[in-house]
Amino acid sequence: MRSARLLIALLGLGLHLPLSLASGGTPESTLPWPKKNEVLAYHSCGCADACWVAEVRQRSSKAVRARLRCDCETLHYWSAAGAREEVIGATCAAINDQPGKFELIPRLMLEKDRPRPSVAR
Repeated sequence: MRSARLLIALLGLGLHLPLSLASGGTPESTLPWPKKNEVLAYHSCGCADACWVAEVRQRSSKAVRARLRCDCETLHYWSAAGAREEVIGATCAAINDQPGKFELIPRLMLEKDRPRPSVAR
């Protein structure tokens, strides 16, 4: 009985690890971001750094405004202003295979964040 309790306690400790670390990722860090009321947070989730998530969050509320992510293969983008996540690249190679990956991520996030000109009908 005592060894069963110990085993349950040890397993319970593992449940408190961040999922990014449990799956071979890295702790969250911040990337350069020009908007002072927001922060751009990044963490990898595996696949030798080919799986990652970058999120723009409001500094005060921590609410996520936009997310750019790679699931080891496909590049996805989501914005709070949009209805659902969209695939914006069949592969993530345009970012993952570049030496300036951490400069490209903020640049792409800023491009996607620009308002689109409305089309007159």
